[in-house]
Amino acid sequence: MNRLNALLLGVLQILTVPAMAHAVDWTMHGAVKNESAYFVSGEKRFDKIQNRLDLKPEAVLTDRLEFRGRTLLWYDAATNIEGNNTTGLTPSIKQHYRYATQVKEAYLLYGGDDFDFRLGQQQIVWGKTDGLRMLDIINPLDMREFILDDFLDSRIGLAAARLNYYAYLGGSEHEFEFVVIPDARVAEIAPIGSRWGFALPTIPSGITPAIQAGTKPNWAAKNTEYGAAWRANLDGWDLSLNWFYGWKDTPNIEKQLSGATMFLTPVYSRMHTVGGSFSNAFGAWVVRGEVAANLNEGLDTTGVTAATSITKQTTLNAAVGVDYTANNWTISPQVFTRFISGWEKTILEDRSSGFVSLRVATDYMNEKLKPEVIALFDWADAGWMIRPKVSYEFSDQLTGTVGVDLFGGKQVGFFGQFADNDRIYTEVAYSF
Repeated sequence: MNRLNALLLGVLQILTVPAMAHAVDWTMHGAVKNESAYFVSGEKRFDKIQNRLDLKPEAVLTDRLEFRGRTLLWYDAATNIEGNNTTGLTPSIKQHYRYATQVKEAYLLYGGDDFDFRLGQQQIVWGKTDGLRMLDIINPLDMREFILDDFLDSRIGLAAARLNYYAYLGGSEHEFEFVVIPDARVAEIAPIGSRWGFALPTIPSGITPAIQAGTKPNWAAKNTEYGAAWRANLDGWDLSLNWFYGWKDTPNIEKQLSGATMFLTPVYSRMHTVGGSFSNAFGAWVVRGEVAANLNEGLDTTGVTAATSITKQTTLNAAVGVDYTANNWTISPQVFTRFISGWEKTILEDRSSGFVSLRVATDYMNEKLKPEVIALFDWADAGWMIRPKVSYEFSDQLTGTVGVDLFGGKQVGFFGQFADNDRIYTEVAYSF
């Protein structure tokens, strides 16, 4: 338990004492869920047989004070069913996937006349795009299954203080948000060597890689992250301006060649992100998008020394999407683009890159049967990911899903590195 959550627990205990004079309204919602997946390409085996418990406690303590929480626990039986090997199921990799207890949210919410204040473990969501993140970068991701998990499940909760102030200006309501995060954390990347582990940098022939531990940012004043946002609806347009100063969630790799050994060390760095988002509805159409500039973003290069293997440049990121909804059909194409200002040939990324995505969804049988397909195409390396699925609601509480995850592209590409990870999966969830 981190320091802010320990303090929050103490404050909650103190506040519930006077609240005992009133009826404290506790509720518990959640779900029990099984997620199972089987690799049908590469080494054919179970990827997971994951049994989840999702708990969402809430309490109304006073007229203005509430507690809200969410804890996700699971046990993956595939780690015991599948035998050990030296390629993707070592004992340490199995241990990484076997159990998890994640506090996604545990915060106090105080509602004032013209403000809300939240203190504790939170998920803070910015931006308008689906599938890939530009502004939605405050909470790092648990990437043990790449980006396949729903962001609601993969976002890592952060201990934070968040103030939302509401003001009526010029005939419109404006919202001002301020965020302070002393609990600096980064993405939880799949273990190196696992099926979902990212590919290592290309190593010259005859050189042996040696992976170092690196240092992650932690709870310290010097590592504190800060953010601010403005939101308003002006003439039908939902608009936002955003600024965040924090740690890049994924590391760059510092390389140091010494003799016949290449030492590889993950390095985390800070950057400023400034940008904004927009959306508007025009009948059956919704237009939305966002832009984000990352100032001094760390980028990997071809260099083989600590001084030359990482550079910092400004990257410009933008996305626009359209949602068309009619006759129970939703069609949502999106275009993402990324441009590196000050690009040099030694940088391992292309100067310009981007993605195209498409989501098509509908429903039948009084909204009980719900087919959906999501496709993403990386135009920089011709990689792709396609995710068709069908869900059926047996009742208000019980839902079943069958789906497929397919990958293709160059072996070192964002999607292509997982070309041997095609899988089929099922999900059964009971909510309460």
